Amino acid sequence: MNTSIHGVRLTTVTPFNYGHLLVQGGVATIPDLIGDRAVAFALCGALGMLSKCPVPPGKDYKGHLASMPWRTSVFQTDNPVLLPPLARRSDLGVEGGYQKSVRAAAMSGNFKEYFTIQEVPSGQVFQGIIVGEDPFALCGEDAICVRLGSNRSGMVRIERADPPKSVRLNAATARLFGRKLEVERFVLDETILTAPMKPSDAAAEMAKWH
Repeated sequence: MNTSIHGVRLTTVTPFNYGHLLVQGGVATIPDLIGDRAVAFALCGALGMLSKCPVPPGKDYKGHLASMPWRTSVFQTDNPVLLPPLARRSDLGVEGGYQKSVRAAAMSGNFKEYFTIQEVPSGQVFQGIIVGEDPFALCGEDAICVRLGSNRSGMVRIERADPPKSVRLNAATARLFGRKLEVERFVLDETILTAPMKPSDAAAEMAKWH
């Protein structure tokens, strides 16, 4: 695998959210990072590398990541911010076409038709590295806009930048490839952060993810 290091800066063009954290009445996004897998898959989507079949393939993170021409660090910001809670509605009748009896049964349990989300605002800047093929060279552009977040409802601009002095890797991604890394912070089951490391050390580690 190509081990070239590309420093990149991610700037949120629109707010985005993930259902990371359960909060009263809804969910909130973890505001201080964007996961490595989210960026890797978003880049592949923007450059036309994903399957064109409307039916998503089975979940196979190891296989899908191994087939990509790059690996990515976790992307972090020094100024995490969340927007105030925003009310959303999920209507099973309109969106899913379910009968009234099914909707009534769903609402009698844990399903909530009205709920809140908390998004990361536009203008937030995250930094990290991409190791492998240069995505900017592949598309002949200096910046790439990608979609991520729940239902890919957010847009992020990815640009070249100087590599940060240190980056963190996702130990959960390393584990997929049989690599066991020392953990400093547990975020989610699929997002487990290592201690900060030099970009060159991170690149050497990611070169073993195949």
